[in-house]
Amino acid sequence: MGDLSELAKEYKGSGFRIIGLSPENPDMVLSSKEMFESAGGNFTNIIASQSVIKTMLQGVNTVPTTKFYDSEGRLVTVVHGAKSKQKWIDIIETVMNEKA
Repeated sequence: MGDLSELAKEYKGSGFRIIGLSPENPDMVLSSKEMFESAGGNFTNIIASQSVIKTMLQGVNTVPTTKFYDSEGRLVTVVHGAKSKQKWIDIIETVMNEKA
């Protein structure tokens, strides 16, 4: 979470944004928020409805799964598994350069 927070800060204003999704579940919202904050999360984290979660998780079989979308909301690429900060930078730069 720390690396993602750092990346969100470093890429601020570049057109690239990190957005997390947490499930809309009254029993879990506070827990999700507390976990996010205690893990050092400081980027946008949305409490998503079950229908949004279901749509976003369609076809997901690895945790974590990261999806990259362009400014029009089109899926650009999907990355499976955790990555180092440098690997995320490499992926972000590749995606941004392909869309430029």
